[in-house]
Amino acid sequence: MTPDPFTQAEFEARAAEDRAAMFADQPALDGPLTLNEALARVLRFNLDRRARVMEEALALGQLDVDRFDLLPELAAGAGYTSRSNENASTSRDIITGRLSDANPTTSTDRDLFTANLGATWNILDFGVSWYAAKQNADRALIASERRRKAVANLVQEVRYAFWRAAAAQVLGDRVADAIRQADGALADLEQVERERLAPPTQVLQRQKTLLETIRQLERIEREMVAARAELAALVNLPPGRPFTIAVPDPETMAVPGVPVPIQDLELAALVNNPDLREQVYLGRIATGETRKEILKLLPGITLDFSREYNSNSFLANNHWNHWGAMITWNLVNIVSAPDRIAHAETAEEVADARRLALRMAVLAQVHVVSHQLASATRQFDRADRLWRIETRLAEATGRRQTGGAGDPVDRITAETAAIGAELRRYQTFAEAQMAYGRLMATVGVDPVPETVDGHALPDLAEAIRVRLDALARGEDWARPPVTAVADPEAEEAEATDETPAEGAPVALLMDDAGPPPAPR
Repeated sequence: MTPDPFTQAEFEARAAEDRAAMFADQPALDGPLTLNEALARVLRFNLDRRARVMEEALALGQLDVDRFDLLPELAAGAGYTSRSNENASTSRDIITGRLSDANPTTSTDRDLFTANLGATWNILDFGVSWYAAKQNADRALIASERRRKAVANLVQEVRYAFWRAAAAQVLGDRVADAIRQADGALADLEQVERERLAPPTQVLQRQKTLLETIRQLERIEREMVAARAELAALVNLPPGRPFTIAVPDPETMAVPGVPVPIQDLELAALVNNPDLREQVYLGRIATGETRKEILKLLPGITLDFSREYNSNSFLANNHWNHWGAMITWNLVNIVSAPDRIAHAETAEEVADARRLALRMAVLAQVHVVSHQLASATRQFDRADRLWRIETRLAEATGRRQTGGAGDPVDRITAETAAIGAELRRYQTFAEAQMAYGRLMATVGVDPVPETVDGHALPDLAEAIRVRLDALARGEDWARPPVTAVADPEAEEAEATDETPAEGAPVALLMDDAGPPPAPR
């Protein structure tokens, strides 16, 4: 065998096919993108989420396969044999040792056809397969819990990226205009320096101030471009395609509160946190492993039944039924049983220890994230006040410049400070939104509804809005989460973008996408 690499044309064709598949069956973004629509799009079209849903479907498929291991083995066979001569034989007297004087005889045809159809069932294997199937069923439930956690992480990322992209949209033109004005003022100062119209030290100091201002503005511009790209990737919009964001009125921006006592949040987290629920299922899997090891100590009983056929013409009965039973016992398992059972019990103890340690970590995280949310809220309040002050200062400096009494450098510096203050306001608001989402993920609150009436994006966005509004009012924080495995029919309809019948509830499949990016 020799390597057979793809040609460049084949690579290009595969890239074109994958690019078309990445954005297939996805409605265009006709108007400004709202936060609720961004959440709906990330749940419908995010590629990482699709991969996680397929992983869960794989776990469910393994569960279906394991069910067949509980059934008896059913086998059919057929064969043909032939000899070049007769299968003849003579006999010998075992007392005298003399051969018989009779001619050789045969009782078998030279050409034989055989066939059989039989079933075999090992009771010990059935018991082991039963526990294995139960363990894989728990693994499917673990995949559902990981899907819940992934949705919470995606919601955090979308919240954070949305408000940073909103800042980019609001401040983009102002930043570009400020950079142009700063470049013009810098050119004027360089002309003043060449013509020696002002003291060199003063001119150089003002040039330094302008260069620092331009560098700050360019850093802000880079952050804004990255924020829009991150949001586009999350909602699966083609890179480089322009889109607008429905930015709310700045006066209405408020961090959602959590009107729930911390004790209730602790209890809800201990019950509904997806990581803790996963550990509970892992503990049951470890218990099943111990039971399997104990079961292997028993003897194996094999029952078999078959229908046989042989074409041998010398047989009185060419068709017959065969049945039997056999007991086998691996004595080595008895010797190794104490070590294997002890190992399985140790795995149970490890699972219990991990669960207890994780419960303590989750309790601590509830308090830590609650403090982070409160701190982020205070930071947003201070950033809001600073933004209002810097805005008034920039307006006052601009009025002086218009009246001919101001300095262009001071005006550009004041405008840059106002832009930075507004950007910081949006950034602290985005960090507060992400802290709010992290608290929901820690407590185990699903940020999306369990079912929606249809697959249309407006319906899904409206259902998400209703759900988030209810959480903001303090409702449903202790509601049991959705841990049922995914509905294959609903997932197939979602993948093909088939709209169900009017009013038919559709399971909202959720999915693990990793932790959100660290706030800047």
